[in-house]
Amino acid sequence: MKKIVFAGTLLTIALILAGCGKNNPQSKPDNNAAGAIPDQKSETNYIINNGELVFFWGAGCSHCENVEKFLKSNAGAEEKLKLKKIEVLSDTNGQKLFLKKVKECNLATAGVPVLYRNGKCTQGDTPIIEELKKNL
Repeated sequence: MKKIVFAGTLLTIALILAGCGKNNPQSKPDNNAAGAIPDQKSETNYIINNGELVFFWGAGCSHCENVEKFLKSNAGAEEKLKLKKIEVLSDTNGQKLFLKKVKECNLATAGVPVLYRNGKCTQGDTPIIEELKKNL
């Protein structure tokens, strides 16, 4: 029974991830464009150390862009928070890590944006922004 529930959960997550930027013409934004979230794909980006704050986002996701706007309006916030950003819609390694962390957080369903630290996930732009404010 657990295997069926878990498989259903993974399918739901995959469908949510696939649909986040589906109707958005900016599904694959030019990372040089204003407001674009930088893509970080180095191998070390997929290693999450204890206490590290990770922002899982998706290209073309308007809620993810709201978080990015908050970060840009607070100069130095990313550096102070030591925030790691991982894209999950077009980056398969990022997607695998995201699914692993969603499972670790015991989330029934998940979509981006998600903020992760030490086994705790925060979903949605407003809750993430509030969590970031607490840590600034």
